[in-house]
Amino acid sequence: MARSLRKTAYATSLDLSEIGRLLHDLERGLAQLAAFVSANAREASSGVPERISETLSDISERVRTSLRHNARTVGGEASRMGTTVWHRIEDEVAHRPLVALAIAAGIGFLIGALNRRE
Repeated sequence: MARSLRKTAYATSLDLSEIGRLLHDLERGLAQLAAFVSANAREASSGVPERISETLSDISERVRTSLRHNARTVGGEASRMGTTVWHRIEDEVAHRPLVALAIAAGIGFLIGALNRRE
């Protein structure tokens, strides 16, 4: 379980580094745009909106792709972790049925006691 948390933390750090790279690319694209505008001020007036649109569209698509990939990775890890926990619970109930019954009764008692107070 701790190993899977480290994997999730690692995936999150990859997400942050990917976002950092995307922001760096955006800055570079905007710097190129500024250089283009200053060099061709008169001629650039018609090309600026297209250039901005292309740059933002490219960055937007890259962010979408990165988020989609990371969501799949985290979802798959959560699913695997849930399955593993469920199997461990099944194994414990099979090996120690009286302990599992006592735990279930205790949880039921606590829920009942909390419902009475309200």
